[in-house]
Amino acid sequence: YMMTISTWILLIGGAVAAFGAEDPDLSKLAWMTGCWATPADRPGLVIDEHWSNPAGGNMLGYSRTFKGPRMVFFEFIRLEVKGGEVVYTPRYGTSLKPVSFRMVKQGPSDVVFENPEHDFPQRILYRREGDMLHAAIEGNDKGRPRREEFPYRKVACR
Repeated sequence: YMMTISTWILLIGGAVAAFGAEDPDLSKLAWMTGCWATPADRPGLVIDEHWSNPAGGNMLGYSRTFKGPRMVFFEFIRLEVKGGEVVYTPRYGTSLKPVSFRMVKQGPSDVVFENPEHDFPQRILYRREGDMLHAAIEGNDKGRPRREEFPYRKVACR
């Protein structure tokens, strides 16, 4: 059986493309690592978010919302490689079932996670600009478009 050179090139090119296809890699989200907090100019409300370094196919995060000296909200977040894709799973308290969001877009300093079946939000977005981390949640809330933004600044971890 004889193969033409162009057939070999196509076969080798396909094999290289398949071999070179990358598995999801959380190290590409290392720009999120560290401690972040909203500016203190929000009246009486401060939100901080902390992200671990990527390791073992996971990144762990948590967020706390303070009104004055009291913590009024918190969540734990897990980023993991699951089923060949990156999944963002926040956990609020211990009584609610966690809801996962699939990564649908990734750039060098931005990422979008989505779950169209969730009530609100359907999208979670992060974008890094220097010492700022812009987070947002968005989607339809009871039939109306809604977006909440969280402008974080890099802070010392404590």
